[in-house]
Amino acid sequence: MPYDDRLFVLLRELDDTELEAIWVTALRREISDKAFDTMPRHLRIDQISKEWRAIHGHTILNLWRGPHDLPWKRILIDVADKLKPGWGWTSFRIRDGSSEEQIERAILGYFDERAKAAWGAMKDSERAQMAQQLDAELSSAQTALTQSAGQAALGSVTMTSLGAGISAGLVTGAGALALAQGATSFAISGLMGGVLYQLGVWLIVRVFGIFTGAQLAVGGGAAAVGGALLSAPAAVAFAANALMTTSYRKTVPATLLLLTAHELRRQLAALEEPK
Repeated sequence: MPYDDRLFVLLRELDDTELEAIWVTALRREISDKAFDTMPRHLRIDQISKEWRAIHGHTILNLWRGPHDLPWKRILIDVADKLKPGWGWTSFRIRDGSSEEQIERAILGYFDERAKAAWGAMKDSERAQMAQQLDAELSSAQTALTQSAGQAALGSVTMTSLGAGISAGLVTGAGALALAQGATSFAISGLMGGVLYQLGVWLIVRVFGIFTGAQLAVGGGAAAVGGALLSAPAAVAFAANALMTTSYRKTVPATLLLLTAHELRRQLAALEEPK
């Protein structure tokens, strides 16, 4: 297995705070574990790859692997199998000719399918309560942004707007960015574009957290914004219903955080392109 596979490529495109979020929030390591907080950036990426591959899948097999030997495609197939709605595994196989990018897109699609199914199963009263909770938390997050940017927040998350975002596809249909954009008055460029992206990631984390029963007190991480990835204490609940082992409780959320961050960046870049 090449040392420089696609997992390394994707990790290099994250900023330092996002790498820290993968290490601490998804992989559940302390920031000081293995001196992570004092490492140069390239060694942090190396350490994340080692940890990710070491804890994924069957621990006994890991004894005979090198630190970066487990293929990224193997990890993606396992995650896709865990997240796929309904019965049975996916059709992806390690030597089937499918690309890693195709499996990544499928994972995000399964992510959205689960959100739609969960929303559809909720009563209107539950949907309204969920929208109110998200709106309160988003308002808390926006406070820090409006203080630094000098702009007033517009709009709010309502049951209607939340339902529209979920129906469109929170990740694959740009529903999260649409919700974030509708709830703020920030321009889609430069720093404000980065803020919009952060709010989009946060909204996805919170929606899945609520669906799986994870609660986050208003202000207890919701307002960690401004030049850094929004705090994601509920990220471990992303795939709660699909997990089977302790290892997957770490690597599935890590995969979702990584892929979601890249997808929302791509969507934001498309919004910023001149028409």
